[in-house]
Amino acid sequence: MNDGSTDSQPATGNTNTIDVAVFLDLDNLVIGAKQANLTFDINLILDQIKRMTHGRIVLRRSYGDWRQNQQLMKDLAVAGFSTQSTIRINNFSKNLADMQIVVDTMDTLIDGHKYSTYVLITGDRDFTPLVQSLRKRGKHVIGLGLRHTASRSFVSLCDEYVYYEEIVPSTKLNDAQVELLVQTAVDRLLAEETQVRASVVRQALSELSTGAFDKSSYAEGSFRKFLEKYSHILEIKQVNTTLYVCRPQKQEQQRPLHERYRSQLKKARLRIVPAEQRFPILKDMIVNLQQNDQLRWRELIDILAEKYEQENKDISKNTVNAILLVARQAQVIRTLKSKSLSTAPLLLEVKGEKAFQEAVMRCDAAYLQEMLALSEPFDLEEAALALYYTPGHMRYLKVVMQTYAPGES
Repeated sequence: MNDGSTDSQPATGNTNTIDVAVFLDLDNLVIGAKQANLTFDINLILDQIKRMTHGRIVLRRSYGDWRQNQQLMKDLAVAGFSTQSTIRINNFSKNLADMQIVVDTMDTLIDGHKYSTYVLITGDRDFTPLVQSLRKRGKHVIGLGLRHTASRSFVSLCDEYVYYEEIVPSTKLNDAQVELLVQTAVDRLLAEETQVRASVVRQALSELSTGAFDKSSYAEGSFRKFLEKYSHILEIKQVNTTLYVCRPQKQEQQRPLHERYRSQLKKARLRIVPAEQRFPILKDMIVNLQQNDQLRWRELIDILAEKYEQENKDISKNTVNAILLVARQAQVIRTLKSKSLSTAPLLLEVKGEKAFQEAVMRCDAAYLQEMLALSEPFDLEEAALALYYTPGHMRYLKVVMQTYAPGES
């Protein structure tokens, strides 16, 4: 029997051979790698397993939605994996995939093949009972996953745990590359924020460099001293025991006005969500409230978030919540009294066939009124850039101001 075999017949020959069973949670690893800007390479993982076990990988199974990446499915097939398709229809589908992995793993304990080592390629805490069960039966359990998705409880229960970032080959960084890395991280993190924690900056440097920064000499020693080398890019502030990073004062003043609008509105809990996300959320919010006048704040967020997940739209619960906050300030919706905002019943304040158009204009008016209240100078072209990323909406915004804020045009 060679390494690529996926059946589970009893081993013959050398009884001292370590036989290994590998179970791969595709959603956890592949999606996690993508979030961390890492390329998923199954051969790197298999090589690592062979180095750690000095055994033969007899069983190779993967579980996930095969439609997400056809090339990945080909790579897995070449690597000897059989894939159990678990096409995601709703949130419960993920649980079905997890259960299938557990069932198949437990089946191997009674199928006649004595696997001494089990490798669970995941970081999902839902598999902690499985690890406990395998270890009670004298099995050696190795876990492998991404740092940001690996559950601490799952990691601690495994006999050994390997972070995928640690086995990905990294290129050496030079001074110029590190400075570019710092500039990119600061630009991204401070696009809509006035300051961020230094720990967030460090995480961004790791993700942008696909782990190369962590392995470089630049990451050694005090991170504060490292940041102090780039005073032309960032400024360091300390509040109590927390270290923050912000733009140098001169650089902040030189930022385009529309970026300062976005940053300060977000600070005032009136985050400007791009129109391609703002409009669908408003439309779906209105439809749901028209159909059900008993919805509460958290209920509506959950309903919309599940809808967007099923449609593969990149709209998070935080984004939906941001739009609800704007809609409430714009009097598109009204919240009734409750112990907390999450349980507050919602009432729709816009009516008729043009409820959506009314909602859009009211929300834009709320944004504009907040901009007018800032200490920054008000400029309609910059406001259009802040709200729509183009000055082409200036005439429309002027109408909004005349309609909802007379005297402010």
